[in-house]
Amino acid sequence: MMKKQIVFVLMVIVTLAACNKGGDGTNFTVSGKIENAKAKNVFLEQVPFDNTEPKVVDSGTLKSDGGYSLKAVAKEQGLYIITLDHQPAFFFINDNDDIKISANLNTTFRSPYISNSDATKSVYSFLNDFRAKDSALGVLYNDMQKIYNINPNDSAISAMQMQGAQKANDVKEYVKKYILSTKSPAAAYYALTVAGSRNVLDISELDSLTRTSSERFKDHAGLAIFKSLLAQDLAQRTQPDEPSYALLNQQAPELTMNDTNGKPVSISSFKGKYVLIDFWASWCAPCRQENPNIVAAYNKYKDKNFTILGVSLDTDKSAWLDAVKKDGLTWDHMSDLKQWESAAVTAYKFNAIPFNVLIDPNGKIIASSLRAGALDKKLSEVLQ
Repeated sequence: MMKKQIVFVLMVIVTLAACNKGGDGTNFTVSGKIENAKAKNVFLEQVPFDNTEPKVVDSGTLKSDGGYSLKAVAKEQGLYIITLDHQPAFFFINDNDDIKISANLNTTFRSPYISNSDATKSVYSFLNDFRAKDSALGVLYNDMQKIYNINPNDSAISAMQMQGAQKANDVKEYVKKYILSTKSPAAAYYALTVAGSRNVLDISELDSLTRTSSERFKDHAGLAIFKSLLAQDLAQRTQPDEPSYALLNQQAPELTMNDTNGKPVSISSFKGKYVLIDFWASWCAPCRQENPNIVAAYNKYKDKNFTILGVSLDTDKSAWLDAVKKDGLTWDHMSDLKQWESAAVTAYKFNAIPFNVLIDPNGKIIASSLRAGALDKKLSEVLQ
């Protein structure tokens, strides 16, 4: 989401570990050399699929040349971390019973030497590609932020926003393709966690891909657990009585602003319909990425006593109107062109966009923060 003080964070690698295939309760060994390690104690830690803390399954001491050998028993494929005094060194998937992993912590920390584990090689390749793509996107957004700080109305910003939206979509498609094509259930899980933690996929997309992965690997208990936990999270987020939004189940505050033609529009004028009030801006890349989902919802439900009112936090009217046209937002719009000083921010109590609320025909707010699949799900419930 785009916040009042926009912060673009470069990729931070979170080295998760997993458990492997070794067979039904069979032993596996991971061994190799870790050069330039400051610590002497080495641990093998398993990362559970239920989001609990990693568990130590073996430990040892590094030899004088950095050599190590650790063992564990696994019923199925998963993620594991090799840690030095519980600080992650590298991770692997146990898709074989004798895996070799070596690294020089000064030079090959992110690309260790891997032997006898195709799944681990695949995950490292995925992670390095993802990091490169995500970092390039971060650089673009940083450059855009610098220009915005100097001149919010600079014409270069619009082009950079569109470029950023395309790059973000490319990252999403890359992650989805990997998840759907990998032959390793643990690799699919790892990519799913990366996509979720980096906000590459929203929770509904994550849920859908997790279900698909669990179906592909029907016998994998870990993925089944992860799928169940994610489904519970999604259900909690989409409950109509979600208490997180302060104005839920209250009458929608009145707002009156000029529309795209300079004529005043009031929220109360839409009473009698279900209305999605969508708070966004032309300069907000996540908003522009979400717009296709909103367009799809509008086209699907516009003949069922439903409409949308866009409320923009723009300051440049021409940029606002241009974005409305380019993104095909054919519903009503209004703005006071005051960005974060807009009356909408105070009235509807939000500090980041995209943000929306769904109002029933009586003018009461019945849901908020509906995105992608969550938006369609909620509209299908109330517009029967």
